[in-house]
Amino acid sequence: MRHLIFLFSVLLLFACRDSGKQLVVVPEQLALRDTAGQKSSEILFLKKGEKVEDLGLVSNFETIIALQGGLLQSPWIKVSSKNRQGWALAALFIPVDEERAQWLENKRMVCYFGHALTQRRARWLASAETLQTEGQVADHYREAVALRDTFMSVLADRAEPSQSATPLDFSWLQTILPGFIAQKVVGRDHPYLFANFTYWLQMAGKSTGDSDDLFFGTCAGIFPLDSIESFFPSWKFQIDDLSAASQLGSGAHLKALAEIDKNLAINGLFKNEMLRWKENLLTDIAGKDIIYWQSVEKILAELKKIKESNFSCLEARDQMVLQTRLMAFEDPAANGIRVNVRSGE
Repeated sequence: MRHLIFLFSVLLLFACRDSGKQLVVVPEQLALRDTAGQKSSEILFLKKGEKVEDLGLVSNFETIIALQGGLLQSPWIKVSSKNRQGWALAALFIPVDEERAQWLENKRMVCYFGHALTQRRARWLASAETLQTEGQVADHYREAVALRDTFMSVLADRAEPSQSATPLDFSWLQTILPGFIAQKVVGRDHPYLFANFTYWLQMAGKSTGDSDDLFFGTCAGIFPLDSIESFFPSWKFQIDDLSAASQLGSGAHLKALAEIDKNLAINGLFKNEMLRWKENLLTDIAGKDIIYWQSVEKILAELKKIKESNFSCLEARDQMVLQTRLMAFEDPAANGIRVNVRSGE
């Protein structure tokens, strides 16, 4: 029984490890409320400079208020003062023993993603200090991608409460994952985090081994404009914000397949990533409802070069797909294939 009591005490200690911080009130007067939200009842008023205890609880939404001629966006936190507990905006406090910006970032992370993901991100950030080998860099990158995908999924599934007519500001996403850049995407309420392969190339340059250098160099080449990932790799021609045509015939597919082959020949460290790129390329060559920017003459020429190159990454089924598509391009109109989109045909 004693062991169970001790275990419960330890678990309780870990559950409350974010609480107990001393915070200082920033505005001249601050109202604590019985629940999170501007419409809840005021239960206690605090003055500038008074100290409260952070209880570690964070709201799952943010509120925007007008303050000193500007707008303030912040999650709510629960605090204790004068033997009473209440809620107030986190941004209206300063932590006594922690850098304010980092503290606020942590509160926002908990607000949007919860404690578990916030702690997982913190471990990932800390691991960057110990990277030495190409394998460690590969694992660090994969965890970053997994975090990015999870964050984006959580945000997409959120139903933000109607707290204000002013749209929420998601610029804070820019800093949550080093190596990723937040960019606005049509059809999304929040920016999307795209990998910045210049950052990852620099990280790879500090590790032992060359596989990570080659991999991130290949990724940067797939997005040649600025080495920043997008929904439109080099083998696609972007028509508008939501659609694109295949650039088969421009040489982009041949070049990318050569890079994939080179990566796979090194040691297979990034095998899964390279095979996904290959599948994306094959889909762009022979996928359903694909339209093609280049003329049929250029398309046939590149397809023949791809087949003649005998890339090791192309299995028998891949070669069959290419051969079938090559035959279909002999008479694209008869096979329902739209080519030469660039000319308006």
